[in-house]
Amino acid sequence: MKQAIIIFVTFCLAASLYAQQRVSETIITVNGNKNLQLSLDGRDYAIISSNISGNKTTISISNLEIRQHTLVVTRTGKNSNRSERISTTFNLRNRFDMLVKVNGNGSLELIETKNNLQNDNYVAMNEANFNILLRNVRNQRSVNGKRIVIDNAFSVDNNYFTTSQVVQMLRLVNSESYRLQLSKSSYPRITDRNNFGQLNNLLNSQASRNELQDYVDNYDDVYDEENYTNVAMSDANFNALLKSTQQQWQANAKLNSLTDVFNSSNNYFTAYQARQLIMLVDAEDSRLGLAKISYRTIVDPTNFNQVANLLTSQASKDQLTVFINNYNNSGTTTIAMLESDFNTLYKTIEGQYFPNQQMSSLTTTFNNTSYYFTTAQARQLIQLVSYESNRLQLAKLSYRTITDRNNFSQLYDILSSQASRNELDSYVKAYTN
Repeated sequence: MKQAIIIFVTFCLAASLYAQQRVSETIITVNGNKNLQLSLDGRDYAIISSNISGNKTTISISNLEIRQHTLVVTRTGKNSNRSERISTTFNLRNRFDMLVKVNGNGSLELIETKNNLQNDNYVAMNEANFNILLRNVRNQRSVNGKRIVIDNAFSVDNNYFTTSQVVQMLRLVNSESYRLQLSKSSYPRITDRNNFGQLNNLLNSQASRNELQDYVDNYDDVYDEENYTNVAMSDANFNALLKSTQQQWQANAKLNSLTDVFNSSNNYFTAYQARQLIMLVDAEDSRLGLAKISYRTIVDPTNFNQVANLLTSQASKDQLTVFINNYNNSGTTTIAMLESDFNTLYKTIEGQYFPNQQMSSLTTTFNNTSYYFTTAQARQLIQLVSYESNRLQLAKLSYRTITDRNNFSQLYDILSSQASRNELDSYVKAYTN
């Protein structure tokens, strides 16, 4: 019962603050002069005259949750009354804006851009909600129980605090190690960092104060470079994740779950945490694949050798080293779909009987912002359809997903006319510029 109360209070605090924090914005533009109906996650959005400019309708939504969303656009001809249904899914990431463009011919474009929001833009938890949280911390009988409630509050993406609020909470925890850990966890959530030094007064040893200062200095260095810092999953949330994954008894189920975990744009881990997760699978190729996709999530890449040491063969270790070197040199954050997952996807679409069903599935696939492919994988998928116009449309859609764009010219060969190749080439040049 107590655990349920903790979860409920944390959820309520997050929900009450959500409207105050702009972490991402979604803009949907639909081209054409047809009558429109727009539905997002099952909720209908009204189209008013202020949304319409010429033949383009634009809707801006700034209060969506950071997760996957489903968009359905229905266009109906003003004269023919024939309806056309266009749907797609997209992942909204923290501190990234999403532009969904529906072109006149029904094709879709998903364009993601990083916004530059910093903590100065955020508002600390109001007094009423903070008092509820503080009371909940006090009501925990054990020191560890208090730590979990505070750590969970720091883990909620939309919770922010003043230094004074954090001091009040940490004074309720009579453990030096817990206070140090929670001080670190609180730093990304502080709205008045010029006062953060007050937390040093809660630490008894100079060693703890030095460790906290080193953490802050390192955090600020990375923040200055990227405008934000990735914070590893809290111990409480990680232990819950580890336990739930361990309870899956089928090897494929564990692999699929871990693939989703490492592909989630909101998840970050220490090298040690990633090692614990990857150890749950035994096959060498599975460990290698997970090691690759985990690298983006690692907050302490200097310790990544802890993950690399899970591989037994030198060939696997060499392959991982090449991957890391390429990643660091290119700065890419996209990982091509694992071969096992790709084969499953390919067989599913190949097995669809009607060509228009295959085309719809392929369009949805290339519009899914969680999917990335090598040129060879994209080529295999596009060749499942025969019409030149469909291949050209899919080739355009696929470009965003390609991880080895230096090989993208290989897709030109699947287009039979020079006019189509020229159109694809113009699209690529416009995209990259």
